[in-house]
Amino acid sequence: MELSEYRDQINEIDDQILALLQKRAEISKKVGTVKSETGIAQVYVPHRQKEVIARLMTRNEGKFPEAALEAIWTEILSASRSLQEPERVAFLGPVGSFGHLAARRHFGASTELIPIHPQVEIFTEVESGRADYGVVAIENSVQGTVRDVLERFQHTPLWICAETVQPIKQHLLSKSPITEIQRIYSHRQPFAQCRTWLSQHLGNVEQVEVVSTSEAAQRAAEEPFAAAIASELASEIYQIPIVANAIMDEPNNTTRFFVIGSQMADPSGHDRTSLFFSVKDKVGALHRALGILEKAKLSLSYLESLPSRTKPWEYVFFAEMKGHIADERVIIALEQLEDLCRNVNVIGSYPRGTS
Repeated sequence: MELSEYRDQINEIDDQILALLQKRAEISKKVGTVKSETGIAQVYVPHRQKEVIARLMTRNEGKFPEAALEAIWTEILSASRSLQEPERVAFLGPVGSFGHLAARRHFGASTELIPIHPQVEIFTEVESGRADYGVVAIENSVQGTVRDVLERFQHTPLWICAETVQPIKQHLLSKSPITEIQRIYSHRQPFAQCRTWLSQHLGNVEQVEVVSTSEAAQRAAEEPFAAAIASELASEIYQIPIVANAIMDEPNNTTRFFVIGSQMADPSGHDRTSLFFSVKDKVGALHRALGILEKAKLSLSYLESLPSRTKPWEYVFFAEMKGHIADERVIIALEQLEDLCRNVNVIGSYPRGTS
């Protein structure tokens, strides 16, 4: 067949896709009407988003790139939800940050994204109703737990209702060729994360620390012979080209984000449960608590201790395990933990994220 014939076939398929998207949009509007009539305020449904994408992955049979498939349907779901009611999602600003990237990747471009600083104030935005959801960083694969966010979970009525995993890719942005760069702007963390590459390629170039990678990108966009270490999204927003791609020393650097909201997510079949608990001051108390999870065959994926702030040398433990609070094994394990521990506080059962 000639190239033009293949293109004609693709045009015909595109027309079919558009017609089906329009049909889907009409049904989404009807779903919104039913929700409104029955008093259901929730538009974003974490387990439903997980189910839709997971089902399509099983039908894909490897014929279409999975990452692209997830990105496409995230945008379809985002656009569909926007037809029912606009969503407001708070993230750690300013725009162009990795928090912005994680929020947009999870909720899609049809969502109103609100930059907030500092990060713990995202909780306040959602608690007050000024935002419907928040996206907060909880853990980085290189730097560990984000402690102030973890501690804030002890003092909020909000739930963890989803998680999303964001690769941290640092790029060198500049309007000048690398050989002409005289100054590099960035936050201190990206400078530390890219130390080896900078030493090898731009060891004699001045490094200037600023409060965020977004500010770095903005400065590099305005100043001649300047560069910034920042995200791909910052490159897009501030219209400054990437002149060196993925310059970080740790290629697998990843940050895990929690989506916080006012409602617990329903089971999706691929879930995680997060909780706080404190043990009584007895020999082997923590060992027995962890033994309950082992006996229930619940995989413990995270364990962190925090000072209780009520008594010196007394600790609260944050733990995560696979499974949903509605699962029988999880229900039994939590009942046993409550009998053994001083306090058990589940803060979310939610669909696990994928990188």
